Amino acid sequence: MEKVKVEMRLMRKEDIPFGMKLKNIAGWNQLEADWKRFLSLEPKGCFVAMAEDRKIGTVTTICYGAKFSWVGMVLVPPEERRKGIGTALLRYGISYGQRKGVESVRLDATPLGKKLYNTLGFKDEYRLERREGKGRSLEVAGGVSVMKQESLGKLIAFDESSFGADRGEVLRRLFEEYPDNCFLWEEGKDITGYLMCRPGYNAYQIGPWIVEKEEVAEELFKAALNKLSGEKIFFDVPLVNENAVRIADKYGFQLQRPFIRMYLGENRYPGRPEKIYAISGVEKG
Repeated sequence: MEKVKVEMRLMRKEDIPFGMKLKNIAGWNQLEADWKRFLSLEPKGCFVAMAEDRKIGTVTTICYGAKFSWVGMVLVPPEERRKGIGTALLRYGISYGQRKGVESVRLDATPLGKKLYNTLGFKDEYRLERREGKGRSLEVAGGVSVMKQESLGKLIAFDESSFGADRGEVLRRLFEEYPDNCFLWEEGKDITGYLMCRPGYNAYQIGPWIVEKEEVAEELFKAALNKLSGEKIFFDVPLVNENAVRIADKYGFQLQRPFIRMYLGENRYPGRPEKIYAISGVEKG
């Protein structure tokens, strides 16, 4: 199929309906709130592909300092596929992070997308599974609490070693938008585990969910299931965390689809995926 000449421009708020249209065609879970968050977190790193006066695709990026950037939301209308547009979008998202001086570019790929990423030099890091199930009423241990504003700084510091970089702005925005959906486990003055959840188009999304001690992870998960009783839930599990897989199985969360975490460049900040029970989302890590 003939390739088209692609020009990139910055994404604007008025492009969100176009992004939602493409996202809905793909069956993804993002809301308008997610697109607004992308534009707020990285206003110069979200792009729309144009062919003359037609919008033909989207890509978003988030830079986590100089350590790594994240590429997501690479979307092209069905009638415009197989024309090189997706590759052009991906390359532009990669180059944005590189121009800002990041050491590596990371993303979560579908098995189909992995074929393209391999040709661009991306390497496999680890595999993930999206699990799907429902919330239910459960008894939750007394050590679980709903986070207060004053604990946000401690949570951001706790998160960094497992995620691999400071993502304070992402966590701050998620807490501000959904303050009742962040659960903590504290021992003394220290946070030793937390879980966030948020609404999505198809289901609620659990993540990030990061815990030091295995026995704490299940209690945080039960708090989320209790909060979301009767609701459909997704979460994305790193398979290197065997306890996370065990918990997903125990509560009947079924495999929906696989992903592969990949990186381009020197991956010096992988974090500690064995402590990650659910990522924030494939579009932002």
